[in-house]
Amino acid sequence: MKNKWNYPEKVDQLRFTKNHQQKVLNRLHTPLQKKKPRKYVYSGLTAVAIVLLLFGGTFFAPTMEQVIAKIPYISNFIEQEDERMAEMESILADINHVVDKNEMNIGDVQIETQEKEITLFLIGLAENSEHITDQIYTQLDKTGYSNYQVEVAPYEEKEIQTERTEEEIQQYMQDTEALRTSIAERLKEEEYELMFPIQVRINDVEGTYVNVIVPESENRLEQLKEIMKEEAKAYGDEYKLDVRQVEKIARKQEKRWQETGAISHIARALMEGEKFPVTGFSHSFHPYPLQIKVKTSLDGNDSEAKQIAEEIRSEIDLFIQTDEKTETIGDDRYEVKVLNKDKKEIK
Repeated sequence: MKNKWNYPEKVDQLRFTKNHQQKVLNRLHTPLQKKKPRKYVYSGLTAVAIVLLLFGGTFFAPTMEQVIAKIPYISNFIEQEDERMAEMESILADINHVVDKNEMNIGDVQIETQEKEITLFLIGLAENSEHITDQIYTQLDKTGYSNYQVEVAPYEEKEIQTERTEEEIQQYMQDTEALRTSIAERLKEEEYELMFPIQVRINDVEGTYVNVIVPESENRLEQLKEIMKEEAKAYGDEYKLDVRQVEKIARKQEKRWQETGAISHIARALMEGEKFPVTGFSHSFHPYPLQIKVKTSLDGNDSEAKQIAEEIRSEIDLFIQTDEKTETIGDDRYEVKVLNKDKKEIK
């Protein structure tokens, strides 16, 4: 099964709403596609970290000796992102405090960390917003963020056009959950092992779609499809049954890496930082072992391309072998391929 993720471009502007601010904050763990023209200032290692790097070399495999003396670029990037996350949460708390005190509602918030600008859109706000702006400045000053420029404006809600009624949407959701439950119960009775949760979609575009993923060793595929068909027919004659198989060892590796967030950390550091000319990132756990592809703008004929490609691979190795977040995957097998601008591997 192909499980390759492309990472969409990260924009400079972070948008937050009161009802979904946690979800939007978690965007820091979402994938990326293209490098964005944003620069970060990275501080040096703390004295403790330097000591650990200098005297901890004997604990790692000899293959890491050539990279262990380097500054852990990806780990350092993660630390900076954590600090930025804390700053975002503090600013949002300040804004919400002021908005709640004035018994108003947030329509949208735009925070630009590089330019130090905040634009707040409030529902039902009159044109005169100076009193809200002054209160936000005062609150930000208390928490140490007085360097931000603040603009407050009325929120203009856009009408969302949809051809589906609320009743239809609710019915699709209920049918989807009911079909997922009925298939899960049937497969449990037959003692099928599922590698991923059952995926079901029911709507007026696709009809009914069902995806079931089982181990590579499972040989009762025809019976599995028949069960899926019997359950899906109750929701219409238009249905698509998608049965796939994966290696258990690959799925176990995928779960370990997902728990660490390593793929997201590596992708973000390479894509957002300015150290390397990285233009894209993808990965696949299936088939085993994990395959990581880093796309660059390097010219295959450039004499320095091979050296830069090796540095990228070394940074990934260093992060996986030394960061405390990746202790559980340090012994995992994985392959890193660095591609030039023509999508050919730089060996």
